[in-house]
Amino acid sequence: MKRLHTTILAIILFSTLYSWAFYTPVSQRAPNTYYFGFWETFIFVFMFSIPPFIAGAIISMVIDMVIKRINISSNFAHYLLQLILYSLAACIIISVLFVFDDGPFDIREFMIFVLFGIIAANIYLHILLALNKIHVLLLNRYSK
Repeated sequence: MKRLHTTILAIILFSTLYSWAFYTPVSQRAPNTYYFGFWETFIFVFMFSIPPFIAGAIISMVIDMVIKRINISSNFAHYLLQLILYSLAACIIISVLFVFDDGPFDIREFMIFVLFGIIAANIYLHILLALNKIHVLLLNRYSK
């Protein structure tokens, strides 16, 4: 259930950040040109982010199982390993999506999508870490 909540929150946050970053204010728009509004972009990004985030949630379970098998005493090293593995998983998911794309391969477009994938994976990771921390704090507070 925690991963479902993490996935939903990550999709909402990623869609919001993307829509905010690519929003063109009315004062800067060219005349006779259509621009997507914030909510149009948000809904578009939200809908198309669902499958990659679900795939990422499934892969995150595998990543967490791998990390649990590795004995790491340092919290920073544990965090760094998670960061690297989640970013690598994002690269793999984006690569798979590009394999199924029937258009011509453009390396610049691929790199942009990889960057967005890494950002999305790191949003997911940090929300998951925050929810885990909140869960532990609530257990400690109310289990006494």
